[in-house]
Amino acid sequence: MKSLILCEGKSDAILLSYYLGRTCGWSSAEPPKGFSIEAEEQKGESAYWYTKEEKYLLICGVGGKDKFQSFFNDKIAPMMIDASAFIKIAVVMDRDEQDDESIIKSLQQALAPAISLIEVDKWITNVYQNSFGQGVQVEALAVIIPSDKEGALESMLLDAISEKEYDGIIVKRCIEYVHDIQPIAERYISKRRMKLKACLGVTWAIQSPEKVFTFIDTQIRSVKWEESELLRICFRNLRDI
Repeated sequence: MKSLILCEGKSDAILLSYYLGRTCGWSSAEPPKGFSIEAEEQKGESAYWYTKEEKYLLICGVGGKDKFQSFFNDKIAPMMIDASAFIKIAVVMDRDEQDDESIIKSLQQALAPAISLIEVDKWITNVYQNSFGQGVQVEALAVIIPSDKEGALESMLLDAISEKEYDGIIVKRCIEYVHDIQPIAERYISKRRMKLKACLGVTWAIQSPEKVFTFIDTQIRSVKWEESELLRICFRNLRDI
């Protein structure tokens, strides 16, 4: 049995692989025979397989919030049509400034015709036709982060870090600092998403100054996200994949 998670980019994919590995026992694996995917790193794509017991999980970063449809059409749909590849597909997206309705509408368009029904935080059964004209069932799930407000992955990670009172004070001060310096540093953090990234980066620089020059994947893996109640709630349905 094979399942799939599509997310926006490398940071999301790293967090999900770490979290599901720690909480559900998934570990890195070679692609099942005939199911290798060529991710284009220069486009920000990634594709890594994981295994647990006799099940396989593919986690893909599609290269950006506007790339779900092209990635799905080019790399996933052929595997589903020709080989009925996946029994479950979850999509993890940043909320940014969108509401649930607009996100669902965009996902239905991006994943058609294989998936026409998808909801937030609920597995929904879809039926599509493979290349043999047979009806194939696939369950679909949308996970929006953060779940309860505007923002993105960085927003959720800052909230998760803030669950500990000591670190919450540091996060608050770092956000205030970035807010104060934004007018001076507008060339670098004029966009809302860049400001969020700066808040997380400054927080990590304070918490782990010796790691300030390491890559983001090292930073993500250095935090015990599996202890976060916020992430447990956000990913509660994803753990059923």
